[in-house]
Amino acid sequence: MRPTRGIAIAAVLACACGEPSDSDSPYVRLDPYASVVSPPSQRDEVVLLEGGTACVTETYWYRVVCTDPDGDSFRFGKEGEGPGEFTDPVDILRGPAGTIGVTDRRLNRLSVFSRFGQFMASRPGLPNRLSFSSPSAMEGTMAARYMKSDPGVGSSFVQAEIDAATGRMIWERTFPEEADVVDCSTSWPGRDGASLGAGYSDGRGGLLFVTCFGEFLVWYADRDTEDPTAIVRSTYVERYPSDEDVAALMGWLNSQPAGGFRPFSGEDEIRERPKVWYGARVVDDGRRFWAVSHWNSVDDVIPALSYIDMFRLTEQGPQHALTLQVADKVVAMDVLGNTLAVLVQRDVGGVIPERRVNWFDVTQVTAQR
Repeated sequence: MRPTRGIAIAAVLACACGEPSDSDSPYVRLDPYASVVSPPSQRDEVVLLEGGTACVTETYWYRVVCTDPDGDSFRFGKEGEGPGEFTDPVDILRGPAGTIGVTDRRLNRLSVFSRFGQFMASRPGLPNRLSFSSPSAMEGTMAARYMKSDPGVGSSFVQAEIDAATGRMIWERTFPEEADVVDCSTSWPGRDGASLGAGYSDGRGGLLFVTCFGEFLVWYADRDTEDPTAIVRSTYVERYPSDEDVAALMGWLNSQPAGGFRPFSGEDEIRERPKVWYGARVVDDGRRFWAVSHWNSVDDVIPALSYIDMFRLTEQGPQHALTLQVADKVVAMDVLGNTLAVLVQRDVGGVIPERRVNWFDVTQVTAQR
């Protein structure tokens, strides 16, 4: 039964986040104060350190690259299973006193480095296939999650809390199925029995979930309560694939082997299915929730603009404060204080898009909202 008692339900005016408009635009256009080329990688992640240095994974070389806004950088790590080495570097964690943590998914290990990349310690024995609420702080305890598979039941997300000093799990919970909490306005194929998904720690013992592919934000102010504290409608509006989206998806579909996985039967089904609210999300150290909302889940399509919604976490629940408009396709981001760092893909006319880290100062725009 869908919980209703004690839940605050709010609505946010849906914005048509598409093409830029004139001075009456509902978006706040923001230009970066620094931009640096980032290396190719199979992972989309960027983590800010104190002082503005941004770290990304360089998976093809099994290492981490950290760069400041002036372009000065350092690298650490290499392929292997020894101290300070990686076989599958996944999550970067921001630690105390400038330390940097890196998790290895294959080794189930957390490695800790100094602020300049020198190896300090390792903590093996992490729960299998664990991932952290990225970006995450490596201090005290860390919010994480993993997938749990039950024969005959299926897979579900398990939210967890990990002791940063030992790597041991000190709390875990499987939350209700999505359909038991909210009514999605769009029926999504294959979503029967879907869980609430990945939760984002609010920094005060609560968790925030993005449901229905972005239509609702579900907030548990107390992660142990049965019912959510608030269900808030986001800025999501239904959008349908453009001709460019359809062409890219049809190209991918036609390249699949006979009998392989085919999520679409053909062009008509692609055009009829709304696009999902796809993008990076993070709760910052000021209890603000940031979510990229450019409706582009097609990897081969690189939009010229991205949109980032910012919500303030209040006692009544998440409240939409503003929507930023920034250049290029944002694939990852982090916010520390009033610095926003985004990892973007940019179409430069070649086969492979260019990756860059862009830095923004959000002091004035957030103070006014």
